[in-house]
Amino acid sequence: MNDSAKNPFDLLIDQIRVVVREEIEAAEKRRQSKSAAPKDWLRAKELAELYGLPKTWFEEKGRAGEIERAKPGRYVVFSRRAVEAYLEKNKNGSPS
Repeated sequence: MNDSAKNPFDLLIDQIRVVVREEIEAAEKRRQSKSAAPKDWLRAKELAELYGLPKTWFEEKGRAGEIERAKPGRYVVFSRRAVEAYLEKNKNGSPS
């Protein structure tokens, strides 16, 4: 048989590869856009990484009622807005 003869399914396979690549790229972009969006509720560990304070600092402020927190399940979570408002209010280093 002639080696230069192309398989009739090669064109179909190439087009499937193109579509699959496009779908993978689109899914990756969607995943990145979701992870880039800030979350409204964060755990103390996440807040510690974000703001450079010890996680125990957030836990203590939450227990004292100074920062809004909730326990919808297993973990205690803090409202990002409440944390930012508290930090903005107390940014001058006044004791609280």
